[in-house]
Amino acid sequence: MTTKSRWSVRLGAHEWAKHTYERSANDPLALLGSARHGMQSGALAKLGDEFVLVVGDHVTALSHSDNKNLAAATAHAKTDSRPFVFQPAPVPATPPVVVVIKRRRVPAPH
Repeated sequence: MTTKSRWSVRLGAHEWAKHTYERSANDPLALLGSARHGMQSGALAKLGDEFVLVVGDHVTALSHSDNKNLAAATAHAKTDSRPFVFQPAPVPATPPVVVVIKRRRVPAPH
């Protein structure tokens, strides 16, 4: 008995931004969203006609059967239409408190 592999696919910029960065307009990668299957997870992208997983700069090619399963999964997935806005981390108003504890120096006998 064989079990069908189940890919969890989420489309949208919010999803692929968790795994990689936005590419330039002339880059051959078309970022779609994120995908997960067991321990495999990353940004889902198309490179030509094939699906690939992207984590940072590392691109992982997927098997023919995985490509077929992902094509079916992306056909039924809904796109997250929220606009992607980068928000920098908030700057603390006061600097953190630093405590310096001086240690006693004991001269070593010669």
